Parts: sequence; C-alpha cells; structure tokens
Amino acid sequence: MEIKRNDTDRAADTAGPSFGRAAASDFDNTLYFMGDEEPLRAADIFSILYYQQRGGLFGICTGRSLVGVREVIGRWIRPDFYILASGALVLDGEENVLYRKCVPLSTVEAIYKRYASTMRAVIQANDTVYIFSETTYLQTHIDSFEDLKGGHIYGISMAAPDEKTASEAAAEINEVYGEEVTAFQNMTHIDVVPAGCSKGIGVEVVRKAFGVKEMYGIGDSYNDLPLLESVDHPYTLNHAPQQIKDAAEGVVRSVSELLDRI
Repeated sequence: MEIKRNDTDRAADTAGPSFGRAAASDFDNTLYFMGDEEPLRAADIFSILYYQQRGGLFGICTGRSLVGVREVIGRWIRPDFYILASGALVLDGEENVLYRKCVPLSTVEAIYKRYASTMRAVIQANDTVYIFSETTYLQTHIDSFEDLKGGHIYGISMAAPDEKTASEAAAEINEVYGEEVTAFQNMTHIDVVPAGCSKGIGVEVVRKAFGVKEMYGIGDSYNDLPLLESVDHPYTLNHAPQQIKDAAEGVVRSVSELLDRI
C-alpha cells in the first residue's frame, strides 16, 4: 500500500487558512489501549467529534505508520492531521504529505543487524510496517532489504525486554548513528527516525501548515517529551512516568477530559 497523495517533501512555505486551536494526541496508551475491552473509548471519540464541530483541529501524533493508525481508528475518528513515525512523516486530514524525511536504507539495515538477535524489530516504510519474521495484524512480510529499495524509509522500531535495555540501546544508537538517525525510548520500545525528526518537529509543521495560534498536546511516555515541549499547553495522563508529569501543564484522566477543558 502506497501513500497516493501529493508527494512533496516539505510543508508549503505559505500557510493555509488560520485556525485558532489544535490538539495533538499521542496514540498508544493515550488514545488507543490495545488489549482493553474498549481500546478506543467512546467518551474520547465523542469529545473529539464535538471539539472538531466547535472548530478545533484534532490530530494524532505517534510513532506508528499510517496503516497502523488508519486501520485502528476506522470510521470513528477523522483526524485533521497525522504526525507519523515520530515526525518523519506529516499528513493533513486528506493524507496529503506536508513533510517527509527518510533514512538511508543502509543505515536501517545496519541497525537491524546490530539488534535483531535480541529485539523484535519492524521497519517503518511507505505507509506501513515491514517485518522479516512471521507477520501479525497490520504488518507486511519481506524476505530481504532489497524489497524496500526505492521506497520511503522512515525508520525502525524495536521492542526491548525491559525499560533499562531500551534506554541503553537508544543511547547507543544515538551515539553510533547520531548523524543519520535519532532514537526515542517509549517505555520498552525504541523508535528510530531520521536525524532532526521528532514529534515536536511534526507539531511545528502542523502549526505552519494550518496557521494554528494555540496548540494543545497530550502524551504519556518519554518519546512524547518533544511533543509536550513544542505545544503551548502540554498535558499527560495519570499513568505517565513522573518525568513526563513534570513536563506537563496538567494531568488528566483521558483525552476526553482534556478536550472538554478547551
């Protein structure tokens, strides 16, 4: 599956219509709770719709691919923008490309070979994720890195056995490959994206593209710090680590609670 919209690599220099407020939400364990009886909470869905009806922009800010978001939210949520692959790809609500930055395939291959024996890894490319082993839902199997040649490679995501291992691996990747990529820890996961990309950079692209005057953001993990640091009003959830709470203006129980305050 390929992104079939505008293929420009940067946001337009001239901003479009100006919007007063926008809210960017992290996805996993903020808006979407995998494995829960109600993974997408009805209260959040209704609050998003009502917020949009009142003229606010709502978007998703995640390390996931487009397919990894689109197939989960289905028809329930219609984001006005997507910040994907931790800021390596930014789309508007019609899935036109506002910004993209890619990683050399050779760098992704080197990182994969260095850590694949100890961590499960998926490669973020095009608008989906690729994996060499047996696939699960929303993954595409490949046999070789040759299968990715000519595609847009946004990075690699890895699952570590514990937070300490994830923290150490992220630090090592930033030290060894820091000229080409940036690694963000997300609890026991690591998202590796092109150098200079982050959820915060994605927020700035959205601000410029939509002429946003006031930006809200909500996230629950370490990789959300760039998001929280870049918005005017950063929020987090009760279950977030203390470091994330310290970076937030407020702590709420849900996305719904935040949107109902705006």
